[in-house]
Amino acid sequence: MRRSCSSVLWFFVFAYAITGAGMCVNFYALRPLPGATEINSQTMPWLPYASYVLWAGPCLSALLMTLFLYGLPGVRRLVLRLAPWSVGGAWLVLAVCLLPQLDLEGLASLVGLHQPVGGVASIADLVFLASLVSLLIVLALRGPAGIRRLASRLRPWLLGQGWPVLAVCLLLPLGVVVLPVKIMAALGHAVPALQQEGWEDYLYTAVIGGGFLGPGLFEEIGWRGFALPHLQRRYSALVSSLILGLVWACWHFPNFFFFTPTRLAIFVPMGMVLSVIYTWVYNSTGGSLFAVVVLHGATIATGKLYAGRELFDPTGVITRLLFVVIAVWLVWRYGAANLSWRDRVVAEPPNPAPHLSPAATSGSGSS
Repeated sequence: MRRSCSSVLWFFVFAYAITGAGMCVNFYALRPLPGATEINSQTMPWLPYASYVLWAGPCLSALLMTLFLYGLPGVRRLVLRLAPWSVGGAWLVLAVCLLPQLDLEGLASLVGLHQPVGGVASIADLVFLASLVSLLIVLALRGPAGIRRLASRLRPWLLGQGWPVLAVCLLLPLGVVVLPVKIMAALGHAVPALQQEGWEDYLYTAVIGGGFLGPGLFEEIGWRGFALPHLQRRYSALVSSLILGLVWACWHFPNFFFFTPTRLAIFVPMGMVLSVIYTWVYNSTGGSLFAVVVLHGATIATGKLYAGRELFDPTGVITRLLFVVIAVWLVWRYGAANLSWRDRVVAEPPNPAPHLSPAATSGSGSS
């Protein structure tokens, strides 16, 4: 048990150190040439990738610690927890919903294809046309009864436990952010303007932009993929969530240069509150990183819906209170020990040190 705790501490140290190094790289890339007022043109091509260096701290630290403790099989197990089928067949519905938003011309340019292969509209039209033709064929062959049987197979619970998990990951952050704005607007109060671009790209940002190509993947491999299971070996799910939430919030220290003390005093507790919700999703799915990456991306996507909202805007205050209420309800409903209807996910005992014989380690227990 002691070794597991020290492993988490080393993970935190490496995550902070790599992020600090990334921040130095960003400052170096952004520095102007001596005597100049503009950014060095030689470093401009690197700027789009600078943020990835900052995000990579938890991910690289988790991979290094997993490789040290469990070897290559442990790294493979960690990566497999990103598999979309870890939430059941619901990921197929998510993939179909994302299909019309994919820009195939942009993807083609990435792989060196220069001929246009169709854009968003052509994909959407193709999906609609295929669906219409399929319905007409079913109607012709099976009649109205066939249409009814086909519709009955669209019930979400046929996907098993995956559909409520993905629904929570995608809709809970959206509802908590949007609902207060709608209520305040209905009561006649001034509300922040909805960013139409953020609304249209919500699903793409939640799953792709903020999830699997953004902070969701780079952070959650470390926070929930490595740190949380190791913390839960020693502590309850609630205590593990609060510890991880504090470290997670403070890990954003590069942003602290732009935070006022008031904003910082709100940011850190909210990180701990969100950590409780993330733990509930993680434990309820038996350790699915796919689910928490989507939840992380959805949290980022909701932040783009009402850009420029004031810190103490009434809708923002209500949003934060709703997150607190949800976290408290989860603790009350499922208990602090597991924060789930299932047992909390704990890490396996690390592999014995290679220089120790089995006889020397057999009586030591799980360390």
